[in-house]
Amino acid sequence: MPARFTTLNNAIEKGLKSMAAKTAVSQIEYWEDQLKDVEVSGVKGIQSDLHSLKSKLTADDIDGDAVKKLLASLAEKTKNVSGRVENEKVSEQLAGVAAGLEKAS
Repeated sequence: MPARFTTLNNAIEKGLKSMAAKTAVSQIEYWEDQLKDVEVSGVKGIQSDLHSLKSKLTADDIDGDAVKKLLASLAEKTKNVSGRVENEKVSEQLAGVAAGLEKAS
């Protein structure tokens, strides 16, 4: 359980700007899977943004500005949710995800 978001954090640390769209979609799907069991207010907003981000990244013409806006929104929502999660390890992992997204947006 403590390693739930480790893969996502590692991918963010390597750099989102250089990440291939296919890899990013894989990470989004991983994140969506990890959020299935997180039952706090705000998770549905994250899931909605993740769905939108996946759609933007799989489009023929990727809109970089729209992607940046979604990353900023995800950073804010993830930061908010991280403080509400009871499991301390998951909370720390989500805070790390939020910090990485803030840097990338």
